[in-house]
Amino acid sequence: MRYRPEIDGLRAVAVVPVILFHAGFSVFSGGYVGVDVFFVISGYLITTILISDREAGTYSLLGFYERRARRILPALFFVMVCTIPFAWRWISPEQFEDYARSQAFAALFISNVHFLENSGYYDIASGFRPLLHTWSLAVEEQYYMLFPLVLLPLGAFVRRRFLAVFLILAALSLAVAEWGSRNYPSENFYFTFSRLWEILAGSICAAILFRRPQMSNDVLALAGLAMIVASIVLYTSDTPFPSVYTLLPVVGSMLIILFADTATWTARLLSVRPMVVMGILSYSAYLWHQPLFAFARIRSLSEPSLWLMSALAVATLVLAWLTVRYVEAPFRRRTLLPRRRGMLTASAASIAAIAGFGFVGDENGGFPSRVKEATPGYLTALYEGLTNYEVDASCKDGEADGVDRPFCTVFPAEEETHKLAVMGDSHAWSLSPAFATLPEARGVTVLLGATGACPPLLGVYRVKGDAPALECHDFAQSAAREVIKKGVETVVLAGRWSLYVSGEFESDRMSHALSPTPGARFMSTAERQAGLEQALKATIAFYRDAGIRVVLVEEVPLQWVRANETVARAILLRVDDETSRQMFRDSYVSRTRSDALQEPARRVLNEVAEETGVEVIRLLDYFVEGDQYVWLRDGDVLYTDSNHLSVNGALAMTPFVEAVLAPR
Repeated sequence: MRYRPEIDGLRAVAVVPVILFHAGFSVFSGGYVGVDVFFVISGYLITTILISDREAGTYSLLGFYERRARRILPALFFVMVCTIPFAWRWISPEQFEDYARSQAFAALFISNVHFLENSGYYDIASGFRPLLHTWSLAVEEQYYMLFPLVLLPLGAFVRRRFLAVFLILAALSLAVAEWGSRNYPSENFYFTFSRLWEILAGSICAAILFRRPQMSNDVLALAGLAMIVASIVLYTSDTPFPSVYTLLPVVGSMLIILFADTATWTARLLSVRPMVVMGILSYSAYLWHQPLFAFARIRSLSEPSLWLMSALAVATLVLAWLTVRYVEAPFRRRTLLPRRRGMLTASAASIAAIAGFGFVGDENGGFPSRVKEATPGYLTALYEGLTNYEVDASCKDGEADGVDRPFCTVFPAEEETHKLAVMGDSHAWSLSPAFATLPEARGVTVLLGATGACPPLLGVYRVKGDAPALECHDFAQSAAREVIKKGVETVVLAGRWSLYVSGEFESDRMSHALSPTPGARFMSTAERQAGLEQALKATIAFYRDAGIRVVLVEEVPLQWVRANETVARAILLRVDDETSRQMFRDSYVSRTRSDALQEPARRVLNEVAEETGVEVIRLLDYFVEGDQYVWLRDGDVLYTDSNHLSVNGALAMTPFVEAVLAPR
């Protein structure tokens, strides 16, 4: 096929926003759409090559896969192997387990499945996953496996027949994406069949242009470029994706492919030398940028500065140039492994070796011996304190699944005088050891009902209206009925209240805002506060009407770092005790920063408590040290991550719990 320099320029338009978006530049809030542009380009090029080979009688399935292997695997595997020593040196066992599994799945071209399965509320943040970006390569590889099977029954090229099939398949895939964005938004992002329509959009362009002269239209080509740029600067992390919103960058890419003839201004702009060079480097640059940024965040105790991330973006381009010259080019030009058998054999061996390493790391829990076998001392004692404890908070009359608990007894009293239920999201579960003394001290049987990211509030839904939102609503309703059925006399409502009003640091998670009706819609901060206020009042009224005492729990501070990983990293870096103590002090979140995020929800909680007269278990003051909130005190790590209390942290809250729950 004829070389089109403007396509390389379009690759540059795709890769630069992706890199700057992941670096943290807010002006590129929709930079992730660059991946969608890549999908359209891939669909166009691959379909054109396959149809051309079939029509010329030179088509070979093995030849097709060999070309794909030469194009994709050497650079991919080189970058993946280069990440191993840094991951081994810097990543905690929990993170390394995720990293190792992503290695294995990336080598097998199914890493999108790994991230789809591990994209929930409790999973590692995207910025800390060195191989997160391989999900898009997996989707493309799966397309390469499936697409020749689609072409096979179509026979010789007939434009109308090919276009009809491509359009039908694309429409079905887009429908899956739109449904998924409403019902399973996290999983939908990585789901292959929610993405195939974007690659098929490129296939549609190939079918339109095959054996035809390049179309030329300055207005449509420029409109296409404007559509891509608009999505890059206007979309945010809260834009449902992929969905009908994805049509903007996808259709924009199609317009450029279809109408950017060499005579158009768009083609001239995209064909300038710097753009073409950037396009040639785009694949390797895409491979390098995420590991560099992720390891920078892993090593830092706060979000790295934009200066550092900018320097790493430049380093990405340098590494990309070296990779293109010394890794990509020798394989593509057949300087290395010139024969098909040798290339395919080496590819299979590399896949087996990398996948094997990944599965071993996953099976071994991220090689925890790297931390546990460190020299005994201050740091290892801290780390062991996160996992070695005496409190048994398991269900005594039901089955539990991790954080999500059915309504069950966790601390039974031998001589029961009172029943108390702790209700809430994962913060209720992590706080539950604070109630362990009540059975023996006061004859109180403690029950627990907790579901992650689900507030213990009645009559509300998470605003995006996805399937888990309905499950949260139903869980709160059923648990409330169980409270009455089992004769509970006191209900303690605990939750990460700020999540439902303000979201998280650096991420306005609108999906957790509360609405009295299911379904996705935008909610302002004031509306979110009102949603929390109404739900709290309705829930308090429900329990009080049943003669049940209600107690609210103040949310603990939100830390900037994950405490367990910070301790593990200090061990892996072999820092001395004094250095580690200073390192930990530097990592404590400032009161100003944490309070700014939590204040809107805290204000609602306090106003509702004052208006209704319910008591509040106040925990915040325990964490205050100067102008910071600590996650380490008196030799105990108080958190397991950035917001959930460790068992030792929960036990430190016992005096505050007992003070409010004293006999009335």
